Amino acid sequence: MTAETTAHLDKQIVYVCYCESSNCNAATKGALKLAELGFKVKRLSGGITAWIAAGYPIQGEPGGIRCAC
Repeated sequence: MTAETTAHLDKQIVYVCYCESSNCNAATKGALKLAELGFKVKRLSGGITAWIAAGYPIQGEPGGIRCAC
């Protein structure tokens, strides 16, 4: 991520970075990079699998969510 590739993003909203589970650190790396670029950012602890296990809602099919790292 660079200032150029994120120029279209709104710096006034909070972005949430997440991975599939706590076994991956891509969300942490992404959140750090966005913060360095001046974005408001949070990292979802435990990943999307923990979110789903806690019963929180998602959009789309749960089986369709995969980590790309």
